[in-house]
Amino acid sequence: MKSRHALASTLVLVSLVGVTGQLLAFPGGTPQLVTNMNPQCANCHSSVDADQLRDQAPDRASSLLIANRHYASLERGDRDYAKLSADDRTKLLTAVKAVDANSKLEMAVSTTKLKPGAKLTVTITTHGGAGPVVGVMLTDCDLRYSASPVQAAGFFISDAPEVVGPDGKPQTTFLDGRAKELGKNINYVNITGVQSDPDAGTWPTCKVTYTLLAPVKPGEYTISAAFLYGTEKAIAIGRVEGQNGRMGPAGGGGANSGRIQFAKPVKITVG
Repeated sequence: MKSRHALASTLVLVSLVGVTGQLLAFPGGTPQLVTNMNPQCANCHSSVDADQLRDQAPDRASSLLIANRHYASLERGDRDYAKLSADDRTKLLTAVKAVDANSKLEMAVSTTKLKPGAKLTVTITTHGGAGPVVGVMLTDCDLRYSASPVQAAGFFISDAPEVVGPDGKPQTTFLDGRAKELGKNINYVNITGVQSDPDAGTWPTCKVTYTLLAPVKPGEYTISAAFLYGTEKAIAIGRVEGQNGRMGPAGGGGANSGRIQFAKPVKITVG
């Protein structure tokens, strides 16, 4: 029987390390990692803003931002980008910037004041992301390297997250991949079937709804959410077929073409 106050073990680092020591991404999602997650798992992703890095040294924070970590490498033709012509790199950069401009998440909570142990729901709505998979995780704050699963603050996820894909239909495949003897009440999900199209100006919308029980200790808490997505695979020249037909980004797994974005934290008062 699951204890209401038990916190499932959290996988902190899930980025793969290649033989050169380069951190590699998961461009097709993480179907084998169906567990609670920290945003640190996306160490190879670029940060969309400096606020999520406000606890880091200025130089480090600057090096993690989109322009310095991804755009500059694409413009220079570093690593796998050298395989693209200058014109194609320009086209890809234009598409990537369009994805960045049109990808966002919103968070809505059913209440901000409740009694200890009372129920609330949190709905995360995502827009954009290159696809074909995006990730969502519910966290206790919006700091990229300090955030933990929302359960660390004392909230309990009482049910499996409800995932609605870009076609408006429920998705259960990711959570069905969790070991049968374990509950599906985790803070992280993959959403599949996502495909943004910068040329057509279409940016898919997805939703994830979490049902939580408030901490038993009165006080003030915060809830945030992280949105993980790629950018390059939104257009054909940004996609490269790899092993087993799996499509990766043109810059390769270590190109930092993924993104991590946080929802504005919401304060929850329990008492």
